[in-house]
Amino acid sequence: MKKKIIAFILCLISFSGMAQTLRSSYFLERMPYRYRLNPALINDYGYFSFPVLGNVAIGVNSNMALSKFLYPRGNELVTGLHPSIPADEFLGGLKNKNNLDLDIDMTLLSFGFFAFNGFNTFDISLKSQTSIYLPKDLFTFLKTGQGDGGPAEYDFGNIAAQSNNYVELALGHAHRLNERLTIGARLKVLVGAGNIDARIDRMQITMSDDIWKIRSYGYANLSVAGVTLEKDENGDISGFEYDTPGIAGFGGAVDLGATYKLMDNLTLSMALTDLGFIKWNENLRGVTPEGAFDFDGFKHLGAEDDENGNNAFDDETDKIGDDLEALAKFKEDKAPSSRSTMLRTTLNIGAEYGILNNKISFGLLSSTRFSSIKTRTELMATANFRPAKWFMAAINGSVSNTGSSWGALINLCPRGINFFVGTDYVVSKFTPQYVPVNRPKLNLNFGINFPLGGDPKLKNKTVYNPVPGY
Repeated sequence: MKKKIIAFILCLISFSGMAQTLRSSYFLERMPYRYRLNPALINDYGYFSFPVLGNVAIGVNSNMALSKFLYPRGNELVTGLHPSIPADEFLGGLKNKNNLDLDIDMTLLSFGFFAFNGFNTFDISLKSQTSIYLPKDLFTFLKTGQGDGGPAEYDFGNIAAQSNNYVELALGHAHRLNERLTIGARLKVLVGAGNIDARIDRMQITMSDDIWKIRSYGYANLSVAGVTLEKDENGDISGFEYDTPGIAGFGGAVDLGATYKLMDNLTLSMALTDLGFIKWNENLRGVTPEGAFDFDGFKHLGAEDDENGNNAFDDETDKIGDDLEALAKFKEDKAPSSRSTMLRTTLNIGAEYGILNNKISFGLLSSTRFSSIKTRTELMATANFRPAKWFMAAINGSVSNTGSSWGALINLCPRGINFFVGTDYVVSKFTPQYVPVNRPKLNLNFGINFPLGGDPKLKNKTVYNPVPGY
């Protein structure tokens, strides 16, 4: 199965934010899944999820402007590598370090209930996390290295791609130590579906009129059950075959959190989530061969329209993918039978100040996600509204090292059902072809759940009883 590298990247950008539980929900006590951001956060009612649709989160986060990769040309889109796009226009919109994250989080089954002087939760979720890192020098080479005026030598690296896919089973408990301090923890069992970790630490290209000399230093690890490598006549890895799916590994993780009511209307909180790892039992490894290899240049990159005037986007990206397969050659290497990878640990620190008997509150949430490719930091301010016991909403604004954005959340809690929909990152400007103009930083969360018993601590209080009778 051949992998179309550029086509894959563009599809991720086109159709996909740090996707997880909405950060906008952190300060809304009637949002079912906010304990995933901090296991010490206690809801004011229990719940049971609608299977598969309890919480669905899809998002993309990048510092690359999508409009700098896709350009309208007549009724179609072309890539920035097409000859009709000036090099200055294409390269001028890129960063020196370009990154893209795609996350998918789907809750298969979940429920929460009150017992043992606290709030207890159980989840089964499917998670997929992909990160890609591309230096600007790679795009400079692809765009200008084909012309007569291009430089004769390139030396760049730090190209990386990671993908982590697993099923998570989690059991959590939030416990009140006293009226002000609450602590919480979630224990997780992880069942690995597949992991890819590929890196080119350095790539040297020396170009002449007829032959290019390419030397690269890198590796690729593939841990997916039921996969076998395909090789060409030279023994280089050309792709892989995927047969019967299975379990590729097991792991464990923990979330830890605490909240402290400093004053009656001011609450502070902190949590570390996804402290853990997965041990992959089946691993295939490829390494770049020693020495340089010859390459006679790209045949398709940025090709003009054919004789019939056709230059469909799919065709163009497929041709680019065919050419780029020759840039990085890997040979199979004897790999250890197993390897371990860490999860992307996140540190959340929050503060909330309530007014008007907490019908309105203002929150500040700092999130730092640690990753082996790039650390993400974000500061989000939220305004939270509770005008009625069956309706809550929040609006937010955020700044991060991948840009700024705003978002909104609506949570409906009428009798017998809960429905929420929201986003932390809104894309507001598009081209006529519906391509986001700015950085593709967006996410979408929605879910359907059924309320259960309310918090016994609220039985004798007048604060927002979520379910009649409690």
